Amino acid sequence: MKKSILFIAFAAIICGCSHNKQTTEHKLITPLPAGIAVDDLKDCTIPAAFTPANFNWMGGNLTMTVYNQDLYDAIEISQMQVGDTIFYDSKKLVINKIAEEHGGIDINGGLDEGGCCLAGNEGGTYVARNWDDHATYTELGKTEVALADDFVIIDCGIDPKDPIDTIRTGQKLYIENLKDSKKDFFQLNTRVTIENGMITEINRHWIP
Repeated sequence: MKKSILFIAFAAIICGCSHNKQTTEHKLITPLPAGIAVDDLKDCTIPAAFTPANFNWMGGNLTMTVYNQDLYDAIEISQMQVGDTIFYDSKKLVINKIAEEHGGIDINGGLDEGGCCLAGNEGGTYVARNWDDHATYTELGKTEVALADDFVIIDCGIDPKDPIDTIRTGQKLYIENLKDSKKDFFQLNTRVTIENGMITEINRHWIP
């Protein structure tokens, strides 16, 4: 009888320890996969970064750094809890506080307190937000992609009210004569459209 009681007590302790262990396990929340292979870009529109020096006009190609906008699964975010870790802006952030603010979610007090902000997005996702409401991005790597003979450049002005330039001919001359303040194309403002493995459009929009 005593042995039976001791066995039951021991089993209860083991079960209790196992239960406590389960409740203290936490998740690592990461952005959704990009869904593209940097070395095999066929038909897609991607955030990218490059400068005029990255154009190889003789070879007819452009070398660029490819990025993926950080999106998170809405269901995973809804299950997020204190103690979890979120991979945000290429860094791991342990979650100490979660608050719904202005239709989004502030983690660890939001950007003002060294935390982060997630905003509701289409397709059952959340998008990570940074200062000036910019999204965050993950670098996927560098690649070289051929330029279509008739590729188009759609470019913003220096000020938000400046007219948009659409360059269908003389692309080389346009790129080589950009002012110093406009020579950098980067993932926050540039989208490159690739069709059948060739760049058909470079679109840069104005940002703060």
